[in-house]
Amino acid sequence: MTALKKTVCAIELKGITKRFGDVVANDSIDLSLNRGEILSLLGENGSGKTTLMNMLSGIYFPDEGEILIGGEPVSIRSPKDAYAHGIGMIHQHYKLVDVFTATENIVLGLEEKGGLDIRAAAEKVRTICDRYGFDMDPNQKIYDMSVSQKQTVEIVKVLYRGADILILDEPTAGLDPRERVRFRNLIHSLAAERTVILSTHIVSDIETIAGQIVMFRDHRLYCCDSPASICSRFQGKVFEVPAGAALEPGQFLLSERQGEQGPILRLLCDTPPADGVPVTPGLEDAFLAIYREGAA
Repeated sequence: MTALKKTVCAIELKGITKRFGDVVANDSIDLSLNRGEILSLLGENGSGKTTLMNMLSGIYFPDEGEILIGGEPVSIRSPKDAYAHGIGMIHQHYKLVDVFTATENIVLGLEEKGGLDIRAAAEKVRTICDRYGFDMDPNQKIYDMSVSQKQTVEIVKVLYRGADILILDEPTAGLDPRERVRFRNLIHSLAAERTVILSTHIVSDIETIAGQIVMFRDHRLYCCDSPASICSRFQGKVFEVPAGAALEPGQFLLSERQGEQGPILRLLCDTPPADGVPVTPGLEDAFLAIYREGAA
């Protein structure tokens, strides 16, 4: 008989609230994430995604609530505190020194008795790269690197420092389609041993990477569910019709695409429209439908 895999809660948020003056950026956020899971944060600009990530990584400190790592309450008041608790964040805009090598950037700010041995550090970097299949020269200067190579340096930096909870902000921005596929495969590899939290506006990445999605609305947690479950909320309500007809009451335009016979409209409605063809809702449909509800 095969033993059941034990679920280990890696990080838990209880009642997390953050204000900036009179503006509430996060309002009573409750959330838990297990080791080995990939969670995506999804929401409109200004919905509170980045604020939440910045609290987990020590850039901001919550005004209310608590953060638990491995079931124990922790205080994260700086990025150094975050690393001490195994949390590393990779920002959208890379924080690298162009004239330094990859290794020099990775160890920047670290302290060791007797000083850092840069050659030993480079060997450790090479070992990490070999383990995860990174194509990176530890001695290459940052100014000679592509966007994807710089991203690799940032990922190796958090792995070098022992992070087992990885936070990534817009990780596929600036990557070409082939690099995005490579990145998706990498995230699945990293999540086998770690917990991954990512925030992106590229819905196709979320659909192929995330096991759970947190959606924010009005600075609160709107839902936390799998991509399939979120999409299923709109099953039987999404239709495609030829462009040209005026929208009727109760119909909401989700998107438009070019079909073989001309433009096609994708509609959200409870009643099937004339000449409407029912289609399976995708995550982009769900996103537009949910935030349309919020604006109604």
